[in-house]
Formats: sequence, C-alpha cells, structure tokens
Amino acid sequence: MTVQIACGAVDALLAAAPQGWLSASELSRMAGMTSSRRRDQFLAARWQARWLLAQLLGGEPVSWLLEAPQDAPPTVAGRPDLFLSISHSGAWTACALSSAPIGLDLEAPQRQRDIAGLIELCCTPAERTLLAADAEAMFYELWTVKEAWLKRRGEWIAPSRLQQLEARPAKGDLRTWTAQDWRLALCTQGEARWLTPEPAISREWSIEDLSSRPPH
Repeated sequence: MTVQIACGAVDALLAAAPQGWLSASELSRMAGMTSSRRRDQFLAARWQARWLLAQLLGGEPVSWLLEAPQDAPPTVAGRPDLFLSISHSGAWTACALSSAPIGLDLEAPQRQRDIAGLIELCCTPAERTLLAADAEAMFYELWTVKEAWLKRRGEWIAPSRLQQLEARPAKGDLRTWTAQDWRLALCTQGEARWLTPEPAISREWSIEDLSSRPPH
C-alpha cells in the first residue's frame, strides 16, 4: 500500500480552484465558519484533495464528490475503499490518500505560541528530556507525530490524551518531514509517495500508548 501526499500554499490552491465545486455537505460545514482565514484553509484543503484524486485516479478535480462529516476527515462519495486525511496550518495545507486508514498532521510554527506551556501540558517527562536540546524546533515535529497517530485511529485530540502518548525517534509506523515553513507527520503502515516536492529532511518515529501499560 502506497500513501500519496501533497502539500501546498493556501493562496496558490485557491488561485487554481474554479467556482462552484463544493458538495452540499461541504457548503453546510463552511457556512458555520466565521473566520475568513478558516474558510480559505477549508476551501484550499478540499480542492487539494480533489486534485490529488484526479492525479491518481483520473478525471477532473471537479468531478470528484467529497462529503464533509462533522469533526471528521472528508470522505469520497461512493468510494469506501479510499481514505483521505487533511491538515492545514497557517498558510499551508496538506492531504494524503490511501486504501487504508491514515493519519496526517501539518504544523506551521508560529512565534506567538507559548511553547514551554504547551510542552508542560502535552508532553511526557521522557519527551521533555528529548526536547531540551532544541525545544521549539522539535516540539512541532513531536506534536504532529501525536496528532497523526490519533487521527489514524479516529480519536479526539485532548491534552490529557496527548500526555498518555510517548513519542520517540525510532523505527515505527510514523514518519515526519521538515520543510522551511512547516512540519508534517504521516501515520501509516505503507510507503509514502509525494506528488509535490518532498522535503529532504525526514525521520521515523514510534509511539507507546502509556494508558495501555499494565498497572504496577
């Protein structure tokens, strides 16, 4: 199984997208968004998903119908054999397509974030030691790893749950890529193939779910 990945700038994707291609459920979901930035991210991500489908399976992007269930990734209408995972952060959005459940997370570092506070809230003691050398750069990578792992399993992302997951650089079903403006993590048992330029820096990760440890 090969997972197909694309990452691109929101503005460029919006410039390439025509008008009038959203499904009824997508329009309904977007109608509840009060932020113009959030709407732009939503539109760009949905167009990118259609572009990815057209590149791999044929047809025009507008011919692919996506549904937009609440608090869930998009689904391809009439194709239960296809799985999409999308993520957006700041000026960027990413999408992955596979024949099995996958988890994808993208983070664009933001200077105004309280990194120390987030580490205290979401990281295990072992992870804090890992982050000590370069907290800001490594934190975003570790964050994407945990989110991708949870997304693949359809779980909610909450601080209490993040504290139960211990990530470490090691061979596993997670891989991260580092670009100048973003970090991306993919959780899958398959290989990854990029349809947009692939960042040169990548790393494998594994996660242990501490909540499944037997009590001492």
